[in-house]
Amino acid sequence: MLKLIRSVANQLVLCLLLLFVMTAQAQQDIRISVQLDGVPEGQMDALLSGLSIVRQQSSPRLTQRQVEKLDQQALTELSQMLTVFGYYNPMIISDLKKMDAGWQAHYQITLGPQVILKAVNVTLLGEANDDPKFQALLADFPLKKAEALDHQDYEAAKKILTRLAADRGYFDGKMTKNTIEVNTEENTATITLEYNSYQRYRFDDIQFPDTTVSEDVLQRVNPIAFDSPFLVSKIVSLRNNLINSGYFDVATVTPLIEQRHDGKVKLDIALTPVAKHRYTAGLGFGTDSGARGSLGWENRYINKRGHRLSADAKLSQVKNSLAMAYKMPFWSPTISEVGFNTELKQSDTDTSDSQSLALGSYYQSTRWGWKETASLKLLHENFDVSQDDNTSTLLIPSIGWSRTWADNTIYTKQGGRLSLSISAASESLLSDTSFIQAVLRGKYIQSLSENSRVITRAALGATEVTDFNQLPSSLRFFAGGDTSIRGFDFEELGPKGSDGSVEGGRYLAVGSVEYEQMFWGNWGGAVFTDFGNAMNSWRDPIEYSVGFGVRWRSPIGLIRVDIAQGISEPDKPIGFHIVIGPDL
Repeated sequence: MLKLIRSVANQLVLCLLLLFVMTAQAQQDIRISVQLDGVPEGQMDALLSGLSIVRQQSSPRLTQRQVEKLDQQALTELSQMLTVFGYYNPMIISDLKKMDAGWQAHYQITLGPQVILKAVNVTLLGEANDDPKFQALLADFPLKKAEALDHQDYEAAKKILTRLAADRGYFDGKMTKNTIEVNTEENTATITLEYNSYQRYRFDDIQFPDTTVSEDVLQRVNPIAFDSPFLVSKIVSLRNNLINSGYFDVATVTPLIEQRHDGKVKLDIALTPVAKHRYTAGLGFGTDSGARGSLGWENRYINKRGHRLSADAKLSQVKNSLAMAYKMPFWSPTISEVGFNTELKQSDTDTSDSQSLALGSYYQSTRWGWKETASLKLLHENFDVSQDDNTSTLLIPSIGWSRTWADNTIYTKQGGRLSLSISAASESLLSDTSFIQAVLRGKYIQSLSENSRVITRAALGATEVTDFNQLPSSLRFFAGGDTSIRGFDFEELGPKGSDGSVEGGRYLAVGSVEYEQMFWGNWGGAVFTDFGNAMNSWRDPIEYSVGFGVRWRSPIGLIRVDIAQGISEPDKPIGFHIVIGPDL
């Protein structure tokens, strides 16, 4: 009996092994490769992914009959899918072959003529019919007569219409008609869209939560007026203004659309204040300044009006400063900030020594997209430059405009910075000399490829002064150094006094052209030429230098190491320069 059981068991195992081999072979035989010919490359993936024969090509349970059924089904599926792209009369020939390794399904497609839009009729009902943005959309609607029909474009056009309605407060709007009538004999189609927007909702009264600053301060950054038409862009502006105010770490602004009533929509605003005190510290190095460091402190909201108090210390081997400022942000709708400041400076360069104290006030505003800063400063400066060893007191009103635009201010591929400042003083107004000075500075960066860019910069300055000897060294022009003319030492270029030392000039004209190429990851190199000078006459000679450098895009910013030679001087001086920091 035992032998009989063993015999039956052995036979059963053999049968199972045989069945496994046959099943594996069958699975191998029914594997299906699918090929489409005659369709544009951009439509190939969409068509293949929509075929049942493709989705089941590796199924272990397929039989020959099922494969043949899937092949015939593919003809219907292809015909249906091609209508999405506007092909309503395609010719499809199937060629299904049994191969050693499985099946090969080949479909030769002749697309035929594409259906052309005979008419596109878009009708607006409700208040949107008088909305300029909707009228502009209708004037340049994505679907146009005489273009090929594409159902994907049709769906996208409907989404553009409904998205615009949602962005502009037509929350009750709905598509009341959307049809495509296709004449397969003529290969033409007529699209009809009808959208009823009903009413446009408006903003309800804005209610801010109780926070570290007063309601009045928050309203000053609020671009949304009560009962004004709903706009998503206004909500985005409000959120950005709250974050950029410097008072909040997190600001969320949520329209309560589901709770709308009486034609109004409320906003739910949540604010998380920043820490009251902010501390900053920094370290750096430049061949002009040597090692440098900075410390800063700011009280970000002294009172409910949002006033701020800050103190900053900057130390280096060449220049040191200590500054304090009392700031009153959001002074008025046109003036963003008013403040009072004081600064103590000490400078010791190869060209000049100076100590100065400045007291003043300022305001900041935005005009025509430019940052405008105007100030009134009382400057008292002791300076020793060339043969001039003087003390000057000047009451200096000044105004300046600046603008920076960039895709990335740390490592810029396209962008720039432009600034103009004008300052003056008069002997009749608490000043030891009269002068007027204008300085124009600019920098422009343009990428030539993914890893190369051209960097240009220039500076022009002019001063008219009654007594140049009384003009402090901080207001005179010098050239040479890391950000001026490389190859020359810091501020070593300019007119010389009777003792042969550089005394600074009335005018400034410097420029630079640089080509940079990144060769390996964040490492690259640059070649450049710098030119210009500080001078007392526009006819004074110009200095030139050429050089090359290494670039490293480090985690803390671009590190520039340059070697330059002053080719305009007989002794051809060579300068070594290191600069760490952002481009703009």
